[in-house]
Amino acid sequence: MIPSQALISAIPRPTQRGAFNAVSASLQQLAGGISSGVAGLIIVQMADGHLEHFDWLGYIVVAISPTSLVLMYFLHKQVPEVATR
Repeated sequence: MIPSQALISAIPRPTQRGAFNAVSASLQQLAGGISSGVAGLIIVQMADGHLEHFDWLGYIVVAISPTSLVLMYFLHKQVPEVATR
């Protein structure tokens, strides 16, 4: 999360960074809520108490992780390099 936040915070101008980060945090919270809801729909508790389809969440995470890395690469290419000197 820290590298992605660093990349994302470099997108807006410094005067707009606070508002941008507020919207970004809201979207992160929304995504967390939606993903929890979807996970709740996938996992089923059986009559004996064990959880069914829990492994599906792992497969979904494994599929989404490389996708997010590719998207982060393209985002990094869009963020202009700022001279540090």
